[in-house]
Amino acid sequence: MNEAVKKQRKKFAVQLSTGLSDVAKVKSAIMFAAIAQCSGCDAVVFCVQDGVDAVIKGKIKEEGKVPQGVPTFEQRLDDALRVGVKFQLCEQVAINRNLAREDLIEGTEIVDGSRLIAYALECDGMLYF
Repeated sequence: MNEAVKKQRKKFAVQLSTGLSDVAKVKSAIMFAAIAQCSGCDAVVFCVQDGVDAVIKGKIKEEGKVPQGVPTFEQRLDDALRVGVKFQLCEQVAINRNLAREDLIEGTEIVDGSRLIAYALECDGMLYF
């Protein structure tokens, strides 16, 4: 009975309801999800309301618009995707904004809004932006 016990990863969710009107908050949300992912959690960014802006291809563009050394939205998003952060969009938001999967960054899942309730009940940690 000397088998190694596989440690279960904790679950961490970030609810993102802020979009283009406050890109700094969007970048913070994505950054904290990436930190959680790198800290041994399975992290997801759940986008509702204006948070959809973060997962629409090309909607937020900062490349060349921020001071040198300041991470851009594109850099934060790339970092999060590279480490395995998952992105989900509330289905009702997708319907209300007439969005299809092709409009979204690769890998974004469109899921039922009740998923957010499940995260609130089941996740080990949650942040709201």
